Amino acid sequence: MHPERVGAVSSPSRRRWEPRDCALYALALGAGFDELAFVTEGAEDAPQRVYPTFVLAGVCAAESQSWPDPGFATGDYAPHQLVLASQSLDLARPVVPRGDVTVRTRVAGIDDKGSGALVRLEIAAADTATGVLAFRAGVTLFVIGGGGFGGARGPKEPDRRPPPRPPDRRVAYDTSPRQTLLYRHAGNDANAIHVDPAVAERAGFKGPILSGQNTLGFAARAIVEAAAGGDPTRVRSIEGRFAAPGYNGDRLLTEMWFGLGVGADRHGRLIVCFRVRNQDGAVLVDRGRATIG
Repeated sequence: MHPERVGAVSSPSRRRWEPRDCALYALALGAGFDELAFVTEGAEDAPQRVYPTFVLAGVCAAESQSWPDPGFATGDYAPHQLVLASQSLDLARPVVPRGDVTVRTRVAGIDDKGSGALVRLEIAAADTATGVLAFRAGVTLFVIGGGGFGGARGPKEPDRRPPPRPPDRRVAYDTSPRQTLLYRHAGNDANAIHVDPAVAERAGFKGPILSGQNTLGFAARAIVEAAAGGDPTRVRSIEGRFAAPGYNGDRLLTEMWFGLGVGADRHGRLIVCFRVRNQDGAVLVDRGRATIG
Protein backbone atom coordinates (compact mmCIF):
# COMPACT_ATOMS: atom_id res chain seq x y z
CA MET A 1 0.00 0.00 0.00
CA HIS A 2 1.02 3.62 -0.55
CA PRO A 3 -0.05 5.55 2.59
CA GLU A 4 1.79 8.61 1.29
CA ARG A 5 -1.06 8.96 -1.19
CA VAL A 6 -3.45 10.09 1.58
CA GLY A 7 -4.48 13.64 0.76
CA ALA A 8 -3.66 13.33 -2.95
CA VAL A 9 -6.17 15.14 -5.16
CA SER A 10 -6.79 14.54 -8.85
CA SER A 11 -6.66 17.20 -11.52
CA PRO A 12 -10.11 18.63 -12.31
CA SER A 13 -12.04 16.55 -14.82
CA ARG A 14 -15.16 17.60 -16.72
CA ARG A 15 -18.13 15.20 -16.93
CA ARG A 16 -21.34 15.75 -18.89
CA TRP A 17 -24.54 13.74 -19.23
CA GLU A 18 -27.66 13.85 -21.37
CA PRO A 19 -31.34 12.85 -20.85
CA ARG A 20 -30.83 9.53 -22.67
CA ASP A 21 -28.07 8.58 -20.18
CA CYS A 22 -30.50 9.07 -17.30
CA ALA A 23 -33.21 7.08 -19.10
CA LEU A 24 -30.83 4.19 -19.77
CA TYR A 25 -29.80 4.20 -16.12
CA ALA A 26 -33.45 4.02 -15.02
CA LEU A 27 -33.94 0.99 -17.29
CA ALA A 28 -30.96 -0.61 -15.53
CA LEU A 29 -32.86 -0.17 -12.24
CA GLY A 30 -35.80 -2.10 -13.66
CA ALA A 31 -38.02 0.91 -14.32
CA GLY A 32 -40.53 0.47 -17.14
CA PHE A 33 -43.93 1.62 -18.41
CA ASP A 34 -45.10 2.43 -14.89
CA GLU A 35 -42.25 4.94 -14.56
CA LEU A 36 -42.30 6.64 -17.96
CA ALA A 37 -41.06 9.91 -16.50
CA PHE A 38 -37.79 8.13 -15.62
CA VAL A 39 -37.23 6.00 -18.74
CA THR A 40 -38.15 8.57 -21.42
CA GLU A 41 -36.96 12.09 -22.14
CA GLY A 42 -40.31 13.53 -21.04
CA ALA A 43 -43.60 11.63 -21.47
CA GLU A 44 -46.86 13.47 -22.24
CA ASP A 45 -45.16 16.83 -21.68
CA ALA A 46 -44.14 15.79 -18.14
CA PRO A 47 -40.58 16.70 -17.15
CA GLN A 48 -38.07 13.88 -17.05
CA ARG A 49 -37.21 12.54 -13.60
CA VAL A 50 -33.83 11.18 -12.58
CA TYR A 51 -32.96 8.68 -9.87
CA PRO A 52 -30.41 10.40 -7.59
CA THR A 53 -27.93 7.51 -7.72
CA PHE A 54 -27.48 8.15 -11.45
CA VAL A 55 -24.49 10.37 -10.66
CA LEU A 56 -22.69 7.47 -8.96
CA ALA A 57 -22.74 5.72 -12.34
CA GLY A 58 -22.86 8.57 -14.83
CA VAL A 59 -20.21 10.68 -13.12
CA CYS A 60 -18.26 8.77 -10.44
CA ALA A 61 -17.95 5.42 -12.24
CA ALA A 62 -17.16 7.18 -15.50
CA GLU A 63 -14.52 9.26 -13.71
CA SER A 64 -12.88 6.16 -12.18
CA GLN A 65 -12.21 4.81 -15.65
CA SER A 66 -9.79 7.71 -16.18
CA TRP A 67 -7.70 6.77 -13.12
CA PRO A 68 -4.42 4.87 -13.54
CA ASP A 69 -6.05 1.90 -11.76
CA PRO A 70 -9.36 1.21 -9.96
CA GLY A 71 -7.86 2.16 -6.58
CA PHE A 72 -6.54 5.57 -7.66
CA ALA A 73 -2.86 4.55 -7.32
CA THR A 74 -3.13 3.74 -3.60
CA GLY A 75 -1.13 0.50 -3.72
CA ASP A 76 0.56 -2.22 -5.74
CA TYR A 77 -2.26 -4.72 -5.93
CA ALA A 78 -4.12 -6.54 -8.67
CA PRO A 79 -7.65 -5.42 -9.65
CA HIS A 80 -9.13 -8.73 -8.45
CA GLN A 81 -7.95 -7.87 -4.90
CA LEU A 82 -10.35 -4.91 -4.79
CA VAL A 83 -13.86 -5.25 -3.34
CA LEU A 84 -16.32 -2.37 -3.29
CA ALA A 85 -17.09 -2.02 0.43
CA SER A 86 -19.47 0.94 0.65
CA GLN A 87 -20.72 3.99 -1.18
CA SER A 88 -22.35 7.25 -0.15
CA LEU A 89 -23.90 10.24 -1.88
CA ASP A 90 -24.79 13.68 -0.48
CA LEU A 91 -26.67 15.95 -2.87
CA ALA A 92 -26.43 19.72 -2.65
CA ARG A 93 -29.21 19.97 -5.25
CA PRO A 94 -31.46 17.55 -7.19
CA VAL A 95 -30.00 15.65 -10.15
CA VAL A 96 -31.34 16.97 -13.45
CA PRO A 97 -31.51 15.20 -16.86
CA ARG A 98 -28.75 17.29 -18.41
CA GLY A 99 -25.62 18.14 -16.50
CA ASP A 100 -22.07 19.45 -16.75
CA VAL A 101 -19.84 19.17 -13.69
CA THR A 102 -16.16 19.41 -12.83
CA VAL A 103 -14.95 16.59 -10.63
CA ARG A 104 -12.04 16.15 -8.23
CA THR A 105 -11.13 12.94 -6.40
CA ARG A 106 -9.27 12.91 -3.08
CA VAL A 107 -7.68 10.03 -1.16
CA ALA A 108 -9.27 10.51 2.26
CA GLY A 109 -7.55 7.58 3.95
CA ILE A 110 -5.81 4.22 3.68
CA ASP A 111 -6.66 2.19 6.76
CA ASP A 112 -4.86 -0.93 7.98
CA LYS A 113 -7.50 -3.53 8.84
CA GLY A 114 -5.06 -6.39 9.38
CA SER A 115 -6.39 -8.88 6.85
CA GLY A 116 -6.70 -6.13 4.29
CA ALA A 117 -6.59 -2.40 3.69
CA LEU A 118 -9.49 0.00 3.33
CA VAL A 119 -9.07 2.79 0.78
CA ARG A 120 -11.38 5.76 1.35
CA LEU A 121 -11.98 8.09 -1.60
CA GLU A 122 -14.00 11.31 -1.74
CA ILE A 123 -15.37 12.74 -4.98
CA ALA A 124 -16.67 16.31 -5.21
CA ALA A 125 -18.56 17.59 -8.25
CA ALA A 126 -19.30 21.27 -8.90
CA ASP A 127 -21.32 22.89 -11.66
CA THR A 128 -18.82 23.71 -14.40
CA ALA A 129 -20.40 27.06 -15.28
CA THR A 130 -20.94 28.43 -11.75
CA GLY A 131 -18.56 26.46 -9.52
CA VAL A 132 -21.44 25.71 -7.12
CA LEU A 133 -21.23 22.31 -5.43
CA ALA A 134 -23.56 19.72 -6.96
CA PHE A 135 -22.78 16.65 -4.85
CA ARG A 136 -20.20 14.77 -2.83
CA ALA A 137 -19.72 11.03 -3.06
CA GLY A 138 -17.69 8.62 -1.01
CA VAL A 139 -16.42 5.17 -1.89
CA THR A 140 -14.50 2.65 0.17
CA LEU A 141 -12.51 -0.17 -1.41
CA PHE A 142 -11.34 -3.18 0.56
CA VAL A 143 -7.98 -4.48 -0.64
CA ILE A 144 -7.78 -8.21 0.11
CA GLY A 145 -4.37 -9.01 1.59
CA GLY A 146 -3.36 -5.34 1.69
CA GLY A 147 -3.24 -4.99 5.48
CA GLY A 148 -0.33 -5.29 7.87
CA PHE A 149 1.59 -2.27 6.56
CA GLY A 150 1.66 -0.56 9.95
CA GLY A 151 -1.01 2.04 9.36
CA ALA A 152 -3.84 3.22 11.61
CA ARG A 153 -7.12 1.28 11.61
CA GLY A 154 -9.07 4.39 10.67
CA PRO A 155 -12.20 6.03 12.13
CA LYS A 156 -14.87 3.98 13.86
CA GLU A 157 -17.98 3.49 11.76
CA PRO A 158 -21.25 4.88 13.16
CA ASP A 159 -23.90 2.35 14.15
CA ARG A 160 -26.23 2.07 11.15
CA ARG A 161 -28.09 -1.06 12.21
CA PRO A 162 -31.87 -0.89 11.64
CA PRO A 163 -34.25 -0.91 14.62
CA PRO A 164 -34.96 -4.37 16.16
CA ARG A 165 -38.49 -4.62 14.74
CA PRO A 166 -40.17 -5.50 11.43
CA PRO A 167 -39.64 -3.03 8.56
CA ASP A 168 -42.20 -0.28 7.95
CA ARG A 169 -42.19 -0.92 4.19
CA ARG A 170 -40.92 -3.58 1.82
CA VAL A 171 -40.50 -3.13 -1.95
CA ALA A 172 -39.34 -5.95 -4.22
CA TYR A 173 -38.01 -5.78 -7.78
CA ASP A 174 -36.82 -8.57 -10.07
CA THR A 175 -33.51 -8.15 -11.85
CA SER A 176 -33.09 -9.29 -15.43
CA PRO A 177 -31.32 -12.53 -16.40
CA ARG A 178 -29.06 -10.13 -18.37
CA GLN A 179 -28.87 -7.48 -15.64
CA THR A 180 -25.09 -7.13 -15.49
CA LEU A 181 -24.80 -6.86 -19.27
CA LEU A 182 -27.24 -3.94 -19.20
CA TYR A 183 -25.51 -2.26 -16.26
CA ARG A 184 -22.15 -2.56 -18.00
CA HIS A 185 -23.36 0.18 -20.34
CA ALA A 186 -25.82 2.06 -18.13
CA GLY A 187 -23.47 2.15 -15.14
CA ASN A 188 -20.08 2.60 -16.83
CA ASP A 189 -19.06 -0.72 -15.30
CA ALA A 190 -16.00 -2.16 -17.03
CA ASN A 191 -15.21 -4.85 -14.43
CA ALA A 192 -15.14 -8.27 -16.15
CA ILE A 193 -16.34 -10.02 -12.99
CA HIS A 194 -19.82 -8.66 -13.72
CA VAL A 195 -20.07 -9.96 -17.30
CA ASP A 196 -17.54 -12.75 -17.93
CA PRO A 197 -18.58 -16.11 -16.40
CA ALA A 198 -15.01 -17.45 -16.54
CA VAL A 199 -13.61 -14.47 -14.64
CA ALA A 200 -16.37 -14.67 -12.03
CA GLU A 201 -15.85 -18.41 -11.52
CA ARG A 202 -12.10 -17.96 -11.09
CA ALA A 203 -12.90 -15.48 -8.33
CA GLY A 204 -15.02 -18.10 -6.56
CA PHE A 205 -18.51 -17.06 -7.69
CA LYS A 206 -21.11 -19.20 -9.44
CA GLY A 207 -21.43 -16.65 -12.25
CA PRO A 208 -21.23 -12.92 -13.00
CA ILE A 209 -22.19 -10.93 -9.91
CA LEU A 210 -24.34 -7.82 -9.68
CA SER A 211 -22.49 -4.56 -9.22
CA GLY A 212 -23.02 -3.35 -5.66
CA GLN A 213 -23.64 0.08 -7.11
CA ASN A 214 -26.47 -1.34 -9.20
CA THR A 215 -28.01 -3.01 -6.14
CA LEU A 216 -27.82 0.32 -4.28
CA GLY A 217 -29.60 1.90 -7.24
CA PHE A 218 -32.47 -0.58 -6.90
CA ALA A 219 -32.69 0.43 -3.24
CA ALA A 220 -32.83 4.10 -4.26
CA ARG A 221 -35.70 3.33 -6.64
CA ALA A 222 -37.57 1.59 -3.80
CA ILE A 223 -36.95 4.53 -1.45
CA VAL A 224 -38.21 7.02 -4.04
CA GLU A 225 -41.37 4.94 -4.41
CA ALA A 226 -42.05 4.15 -0.76
CA ALA A 227 -40.64 7.08 1.20
CA ALA A 228 -40.48 10.04 -1.20
CA GLY A 229 -43.89 9.80 -2.86
CA GLY A 230 -42.31 9.04 -6.22
CA ASP A 231 -40.37 12.34 -6.21
CA PRO A 232 -36.59 11.70 -6.59
CA THR A 233 -35.74 15.34 -5.82
CA ARG A 234 -36.71 14.71 -2.18
CA VAL A 235 -33.79 12.29 -1.71
CA ARG A 236 -30.97 14.32 -0.19
CA SER A 237 -28.51 11.54 0.66
CA ILE A 238 -28.07 7.79 0.49
CA GLU A 239 -25.39 5.37 1.63
CA GLY A 240 -24.94 1.64 2.12
CA ARG A 241 -22.42 -1.07 2.88
CA PHE A 242 -22.05 -3.98 0.47
CA ALA A 243 -22.33 -7.22 2.44
CA ALA A 244 -22.67 -9.95 -0.22
CA PRO A 245 -22.91 -10.26 -4.01
CA GLY A 246 -26.13 -10.82 -5.92
CA TYR A 247 -26.62 -12.53 -9.27
CA ASN A 248 -28.46 -11.97 -12.52
CA GLY A 249 -32.15 -12.77 -12.08
CA ASP A 250 -32.17 -12.17 -8.32
CA ARG A 251 -35.25 -10.70 -6.69
CA LEU A 252 -34.15 -7.69 -4.65
CA LEU A 253 -36.21 -6.85 -1.56
CA THR A 254 -35.57 -3.45 0.00
CA GLU A 255 -36.67 -3.32 3.64
CA MET A 256 -37.17 0.18 5.09
CA TRP A 257 -37.59 1.65 8.55
CA PHE A 258 -38.69 5.27 8.93
CA GLY A 259 -40.92 5.38 11.97
CA LEU A 260 -40.37 4.68 15.63
CA GLY A 261 -36.69 4.44 16.53
CA VAL A 262 -35.42 6.19 13.38
CA GLY A 263 -36.63 9.80 13.39
CA ALA A 264 -35.17 12.80 11.56
CA ASP A 265 -31.76 14.41 11.12
CA ARG A 266 -30.70 17.82 12.49
CA HIS A 267 -32.31 19.52 9.49
CA GLY A 268 -35.67 17.88 10.19
CA ARG A 269 -35.39 15.55 7.21
CA LEU A 270 -36.84 12.06 7.42
CA ILE A 271 -34.25 9.34 7.98
CA VAL A 272 -34.77 6.01 6.23
CA CYS A 273 -32.80 2.99 7.39
CA PHE A 274 -32.75 0.19 4.85
CA ARG A 275 -31.19 -3.06 3.72
CA VAL A 276 -31.50 -5.17 0.58
CA ARG A 277 -32.05 -8.94 0.63
CA ASN A 278 -32.31 -11.44 -2.21
CA GLN A 279 -34.84 -14.25 -2.62
CA ASP A 280 -32.70 -16.53 -0.44
CA GLY A 281 -32.64 -14.06 2.45
CA ALA A 282 -29.00 -13.08 1.98
CA VAL A 283 -28.29 -9.43 2.83
CA LEU A 284 -26.65 -7.72 -0.15
CA VAL A 285 -26.70 -4.11 1.07
CA ASP A 286 -26.54 -3.59 4.82
CA ARG A 287 -26.81 -0.64 7.20
CA GLY A 288 -28.24 1.61 4.52
CA ARG A 289 -29.34 5.11 5.32
CA ALA A 290 -31.11 7.80 3.29
CA THR A 291 -32.51 11.23 4.10
CA ILE A 292 -35.72 12.58 2.57
CA GLY A 293 -36.50 16.29 2.42
